[in-house]
Amino acid sequence: MAVRAGEIATLPADRSARVGAWPRFARALVRLVFGVLFRMRLEGELPRSGPYLLVANHQGWADAFLLIALLPLEPRVYFIGDRRATSHVWWKRIAIRSLGIVVPVARDGTSERGAVEAVLGLLAQGAVVGIFAEGRVSHAEAQLGPFQRGVGYLAIKAGVPVVPVWLRGTAELYIGRELVARVGAPCAAPAVEPTKQATTEFAAELHARLGAIATPWAEPVGVRKRWRWLTDIL
Repeated sequence: MAVRAGEIATLPADRSARVGAWPRFARALVRLVFGVLFRMRLEGELPRSGPYLLVANHQGWADAFLLIALLPLEPRVYFIGDRRATSHVWWKRIAIRSLGIVVPVARDGTSERGAVEAVLGLLAQGAVVGIFAEGRVSHAEAQLGPFQRGVGYLAIKAGVPVVPVWLRGTAELYIGRELVARVGAPCAAPAVEPTKQATTEFAAELHARLGAIATPWAEPVGVRKRWRWLTDIL
């Protein structure tokens, strides 16, 4: 189910960082499906424990599922997601509810404060929170749009490390597509008040760090792109 701010306060210590039996099964299923359809690879090493913010580029619907398939089971990972985008398709709604990984945010701003409280609560209990800081889907390889300053606010407010992860291959999907998650070096959030200037500057720094680990893109040659409809399944 989705995670709400009011629910975080009632969780026993460290529960948000642990993975229960059903989410373990759901994640194993995601890993199996993606392993059959695609060639997945994780480059680099992630921190062995939380809390931390995972900041990634956003190329398509498969981004969060790829990370779920590649990341260790613990500490548990959650994602900040647009409420409509994560619930408008029945199978995606079922999958996300089964995984229990989304902190929903409405684009009209009505749930932003609750989402921030939920994220801070999850991080305080040792979890990992992933955020696609562009705030939109690019649908293009090797392109990185400007970051929303909210990622800077969350990092500074929580005082947790930030890990950049560059995703490659998810803009166009087909059978056998190589999907890569490249992990950059963690960086510490500055110990300052989360003012507009400070959060904007740190968001820009995170943008630069993520862009620095992007790999050059070349369109595969001689590849038979079977099941390209996977790209637009959502």
